[in-house]
Amino acid sequence: MASARSRRSFTAHLFLWVFLAQSHICFSAKVYVVYMGSTNGEDPDDILSLHHQMLTVVHGGSIEKAQASHVYSYKHGFKGFAAKLTDRQASKIAKLSGVVSVFPNLKRRLHTTHSWDFIGLVGDEITEIPGYSTRNQVNVIVGFIDTGIWPESPSFSDANMPPVPDQWKGQCQSGEAFNASSCNRKVIGARYYMSGYEAEGVSENTLLFRSPRDSSGHGSHTASTAVGRYVKNMNYSGLAAGGARGGAPVARVAVYKTCWDSGCYDVDLLAAFDDAIRDGVHILSLSLGPDAPQGDYFNDAISVGSFHAASHGILVVASVGNEGSQGSATNVAPWVITVAASSTDREFTSDIVLGDGTNFTGESLSLTEMNASARIISASEAYAGYFTPYQSSYCLESSLNITRVRGKVLVCRHAEGSSESKLAKSEVVKEAGGVGMILIDEADKDVAVPFVIPAAIVGRITGDKIISYVNQTRDATSRIFNARTVLGSHPAPRVAAFSSKGPNALTPEILKVQFQLKPDITAPGLNILAA
Repeated sequence: MASARSRRSFTAHLFLWVFLAQSHICFSAKVYVVYMGSTNGEDPDDILSLHHQMLTVVHGGSIEKAQASHVYSYKHGFKGFAAKLTDRQASKIAKLSGVVSVFPNLKRRLHTTHSWDFIGLVGDEITEIPGYSTRNQVNVIVGFIDTGIWPESPSFSDANMPPVPDQWKGQCQSGEAFNASSCNRKVIGARYYMSGYEAEGVSENTLLFRSPRDSSGHGSHTASTAVGRYVKNMNYSGLAAGGARGGAPVARVAVYKTCWDSGCYDVDLLAAFDDAIRDGVHILSLSLGPDAPQGDYFNDAISVGSFHAASHGILVVASVGNEGSQGSATNVAPWVITVAASSTDREFTSDIVLGDGTNFTGESLSLTEMNASARIISASEAYAGYFTPYQSSYCLESSLNITRVRGKVLVCRHAEGSSESKLAKSEVVKEAGGVGMILIDEADKDVAVPFVIPAAIVGRITGDKIISYVNQTRDATSRIFNARTVLGSHPAPRVAAFSSKGPNALTPEILKVQFQLKPDITAPGLNILAA
């Protein structure tokens, strides 16, 4: 009898716990975007007042709660706002007049010299060839929605550039390690956005440089690749030596920092689009995007923001993504130019010589080499602790037995679609006492990596041959040489293995009607030397 009462009591408590948990999920506030379509010339103050009124409706008439929940108002290029709402409040506000869509504040991921010679734009900043001239670029303003900029880089010098174009309406926003003097006649404007990031309760430790200054290098890299000034004698520790420049070296730069170390939030992205439309940029560049498959256009911040930018005559260019597989293309809206990454005829390679004299070539930026041959084993032979040989074959942290690894070259694997760092694998091998690494990339050997020990990346076919040698040879050995620059590799160009592939999974019918493929174009995006 007591046992039955105990079970009933436990069941009741379990039901109550589940009910309270569900209630918490239902009533806890999250950040949402409320999208309301195009502007019709309304006064920005009137738009803000309307947004507060709409929020008051779902906050029981409390203007204080309405204002406290408000994050952003979009009122220049399009209409809408961002606010912290419960699921019920979001559903209620979606039914109000004038609301097109309501969607949650999702986080987006960043998509991460000789190149211009390869595609025919030779010379320094002033290039005159049929159909192309850099002289006409000085009044072109390119906006970059990214991680910010490092303005002291020579790629962003304003030496000998004319005054800022009269049509520019933007600003240079001051902040940590960045002030108004950080802008110049090249970097003519800079803003940063963090309200959406902070509203999600993300740790403040991930907000480096509360300003337009770039802490990760991604934004500076993309900006210099597109519009960087000509810089002489550029190289990476002796590799890829030569002059470096962007495609439009005398165009102007406008910076919209929306991305931080852990990603970019939708409500901040939309605020950047809204300001860029008002500021007067001509082109917007985004090297970031959603995970595949992409959501529908009305619930995708980049699709919404880019639509209104295009409606105002701004060309929006976005990367297709780095997921590699068929149907993984993102940023596929038909009003966006979607760009895939391709190779040039330049590679960074390291020679791998096995003990039987066989020579293979791998991709690498490692500047160290082995002075002599050493024993080579498969990482699966060096498993440690509770790790299985299969797990250790991927050279995961703490997975290697120091006694078995010390003084040897390890053959490690990198899984297709893996987010693991290839560089980190070389660090794991080094910490275990290894003197070299051959990394078999099961899908992509395109990207050269600055490994911390002599190391190189090979594809699956080459990797299988090396493993066969190791398995069939007693006391197998190998030696890995330092990286070198190789020009004239073929075929080139070719789409990089990591670059996301089409078709447009969201609206495939566009292909039948307008013959529009996604991605639209491809351009050099593999092993690029930039700021």
